[in-house]
Amino acid sequence: MSRVIRIHDEIGGFDYAGARASGESIREKIKSEIESGGYVTLDFAGIEGISHSFADEIVGIIVRAFGIEFIKKGDLRLQNANDDIKAILNFVIRESRKNSTSA
Repeated sequence: MSRVIRIHDEIGGFDYAGARASGESIREKIKSEIESGGYVTLDFAGIEGISHSFADEIVGIIVRAFGIEFIKKGDLRLQNANDDIKAILNFVIRESRKNSTSA
């Protein structure tokens, strides 16, 4: 089972994902899919940038709860993410990994 989450659509068509609250429903969708044994593709088409808070909401909290394994085994995939988005997500993942309950 897999799910594609189009960030642009999820945040109302904006090109920048900045608010933590915007990421909350996305995080819940990711969590639900992972818990059911599926994987998630985050599609960043149309997104120019994201904030640290948004990145923490969509991946940081999950890494702290589930550990890094879901990323290592490909349960979370990126599509159409520019280098800035990838850098912020990677930073949040590294920081969250240090505080993971499953590390």
